[in-house]
Amino acid sequence: MSRFILALDRAIDSDTLKELSRHLHGVKIGIPLILDIGVDGVEDLLSCCRWGEVIFDLKLADVSSTMVATVSRIRDMADSVIAHAFIGVAGALDGLKLYLDDHGINLYLVAAMSNPGWNADLYYGLLREIISHIDPYGLVVGATYPRYIGLARRDFPDKVIISPGIGVQGANPGDAVCSGATYEIVGRSIYQSRDPVESLKSMIDQQNRKIRNCSSGVSDLS
Repeated sequence: MSRFILALDRAIDSDTLKELSRHLHGVKIGIPLILDIGVDGVEDLLSCCRWGEVIFDLKLADVSSTMVATVSRIRDMADSVIAHAFIGVAGALDGLKLYLDDHGINLYLVAAMSNPGWNADLYYGLLREIISHIDPYGLVVGATYPRYIGLARRDFPDKVIISPGIGVQGANPGDAVCSGATYEIVGRSIYQSRDPVESLKSMIDQQNRKIRNCSSGVSDLS
């Protein structure tokens, strides 16, 4: 089993997905996939496989009632959901966290995006305070910001850290884990590949080599 999570924003055939699942920790379901095939279609697609974790990335950034209403549509499929930390606590993340706790669903909060326009120097301090208050299950920190993965690992040593941005966005397999992430998220490099399974296996090999060679920062999966 690798330290990869597949970001699935486009449907792929069930046989390919089943083979991919054998090499993945989990899958992250994005809004484009839900819009393409619907909630029922996503449920059918996921039923092909046994997943370590199913994460729904619904870009949650609203008042509590709206976020709870959104999550309620997929709660029977979700092990975890991702929300943005910048929306704050009162009337937003407090109500969402309460709902998720009541239904046994984990919450990840975004601490740093992976896109080049994200100003981590400006935002991280504020987001750290909100994260500390909410006490989520885990954090999302872009693999393209290794310094902030290290800071998040230092500030939140017991949290699961998942890092998008591997492949198309420029981070290499193993970079984020060596900086302190628990899992790396890869999407387009796999589902847009002519041979998704072989592409994933190649990335796993790269990830394993990088982890073996890095000297510090590797979080324990146990």
